[in-house]
Amino acid sequence: MFNDQNNTRAYILGMLTGTILGGLAALLYAPKSGRELRQDISDKSNEFMEDAGKYLSSAKDSASDLLSEGRKKAESLIDDAKKKVESITHSGESALKTGEDLVNQGKEKIHQETQKFKDAGKSGVSAYNEERNKQKHN
Repeated sequence: MFNDQNNTRAYILGMLTGTILGGLAALLYAPKSGRELRQDISDKSNEFMEDAGKYLSSAKDSASDLLSEGRKKAESLIDDAKKKVESITHSGESALKTGEDLVNQGKEKIHQETQKFKDAGKSGVSAYNEERNKQKHN
C-alpha cells in the first residue's frame, strides 16, 4: 500500500520536475527579449506554484484518508479483541461454574456413600451386640 503511494508520489514529482525543466529550457532557447523572457519565467513560476499547491492539497487529502482508514481498522481490531476476551471470559466462567457444580456433586455423593457406610457399620455393631447379649443370657 505504501509502495504504491511512494510510486505515485515519485511519478507526480517527476512529472512536475520534467514540466518545469522542459518549460525553462524552452524559455531559455526561445528567441525573446529580456522583458518577455522574464515575464515567461514569472508565468511559469506561477504555474509551478499552482501545480505544487494542487499536489500538496492532494497529498494532504490522501494522508487524511489513510489516517481515517487506519483509525477505522484499529477500532475494528480493538472491538474484535474485546469480543474475543468477553467470549473467553464467559467460557472460562462457564467452565468454572461447571467444575464447581461437579465438585459439589462429588462431595455430596461422597457424603451420601460415607453416611451409608457409617449406617451399615452401626447396624453391624448393633446386630453383633444384640447377638452377643442373647448368647450371654442363654
